Amino acid sequence: MRSRVVSSLIVDRIRAKPELKPVEIINEFKDYYGIDISYYHAWFGKELAKLDVHCDESKSFNELVWYADAVKETNTGSLCSLDCEAGINRFRRFFVSFGGCIAGFQYCIPLLFIDATFLKSKYKGQLLCASGKNGNQGMLGELDLVSSTFGFYIATDGESGDFFSDRNQGLLNAMGFVFPGWPHSYCYYHLKQNLISKYPKSGYGKLLQDRVINLFSRCAYTVTEEEFKVAMEELVIVGSSKVKAFISDLSRDHYANAFFKGMRYGEMANSLAESFNNWVGVFRDLLVLPLIEGIRQKLMVLNSQRRFEAEKWTTVLCPEMETRLCENAEAGRTWAVRRSNCTVFEVFADYYVMVDLEQRTCSCRLWQIDDIGKGFGSNGSAAGVVLPPITKRPAGRPPTKRIKVFGEFKRPLKCSRCSVAGHNRKTCKAII
Repeated sequence: MRSRVVSSLIVDRIRAKPELKPVEIINEFKDYYGIDISYYHAWFGKELAKLDVHCDESKSFNELVWYADAVKETNTGSLCSLDCEAGINRFRRFFVSFGGCIAGFQYCIPLLFIDATFLKSKYKGQLLCASGKNGNQGMLGELDLVSSTFGFYIATDGESGDFFSDRNQGLLNAMGFVFPGWPHSYCYYHLKQNLISKYPKSGYGKLLQDRVINLFSRCAYTVTEEEFKVAMEELVIVGSSKVKAFISDLSRDHYANAFFKGMRYGEMANSLAESFNNWVGVFRDLLVLPLIEGIRQKLMVLNSQRRFEAEKWTTVLCPEMETRLCENAEAGRTWAVRRSNCTVFEVFADYYVMVDLEQRTCSCRLWQIDDIGKGFGSNGSAAGVVLPPITKRPAGRPPTKRIKVFGEFKRPLKCSRCSVAGHNRKTCKAII
């Protein structure tokens, strides 16, 4: 069985579950069709199916030209910046901040929470977010799509602000270059987890670990230099060489209240940016544009998980869109939808219509009237198409485990039967 045949049979599965593994495809073919296929045909068939579902990734970079122009035209005051490598016109980075966010930042406390998440596409890169918090504990954020380099733009009207980050080296280098001298606070939670990892987690080591963390917490939260000095001296005595090595390259100006040069307003952790990254992850992994438009046109039948993820995204960032989605989804439950092919659907309601998701057209013409046209935009032309960045395959086998961020740790395994750490219920041998 060739890869193209495999692709045609799993295209709907890939649309519903993009993270489907080749091994799972092999098992499904064995169970449903009684056919053994090779790992190569399963992997390549999945790639072909992804191409049919999501189209060519390399062409999506040129859509940023249209997107930037559409945002500026439809959202007054928005800032979009597309940066390409000179001469070869290959994508370098893209920044977007909507007009509402720019206006909203003026009413936030002067703290900016910065974090990043890695993109999992063929061309890699990072998705960076800068988020703020208002007096009502609400959240605002702007996004920077970056490949290989870090850069962002922040409107401050000439006034300095304070930054929060997880002490990532790339962020540290960028902060020193773009905003030299501005107060920069390290996330206390990440620092604490990094210090915890230096001590054993069982036996008497746990007591030492708790004591060290308690003293480090006193150093971070104390508000006078005298209190900090007393707590630090005791911390060095209790923690010995491990603590000395930990604080040797950690400036107290970045984590201790007594020496921080800016204003924290009671914030000690970068949890806001982490939360925003989780919501960004939902946006990154879903086909949001077809999803929203499909529900609006009452043309797509979504499974419960996708509907939940879409509503979670819109609930947090766009309540008005959430209301529209819910109203249209409820109204469209009685509509009958039949698939003609991968992108064309027949919809039966008060009258019959034909919808093409790829061409973004409907025989009722409502979609064509409401939709924003996708042209080259003012920055695009046949000679100036934005090309994807050049990526090289790293040496060795691809990693199978995600690289943990600074300070991240794995939750210890604990048995639900005997409540002892180190094993689970299935392998438990305790006598109860």
